[in-house]
Amino acid sequence: MSKALRFGGLAAAMLLAGCGTTSTVTLLSPRTQTRNAEGLYPVEIEFRSNKQALRKETLKPYLQVGENNYPMRRTPRMEHRWETLLPVPATTNLATYRVKVDFEYNAIPAPKPDSVLAGPYQLQVREK
Repeated sequence: MSKALRFGGLAAAMLLAGCGTTSTVTLLSPRTQTRNAEGLYPVEIEFRSNKQALRKETLKPYLQVGENNYPMRRTPRMEHRWETLLPVPATTNLATYRVKVDFEYNAIPAPKPDSVLAGPYQLQVREK
């Protein structure tokens, strides 16, 4: 009986500590796009997390390109999707970027920051 209680206590402690939680970024955009006159290319991601304490209203995803950050906005009518436009100069055929999602999660005595970093990804821009 005491072994069962100890195991139950250990399992409860692991759940409270957040073991087994995952947060994933899935790139939904094609990795090759045809060059356009504006030099802006859509990038869309899906962010999913099973972290129960995550505060969804604090999600702030963005693309990191070198020293520049490009904030993403929620895709209309989609719960877990985010999008932005990635600028690629006309002199370049390849853009390397990462996706970072900052957020907070509930903790005692106050919410704490966390983030997920995905990539690097590459967008190849081909001529028409």
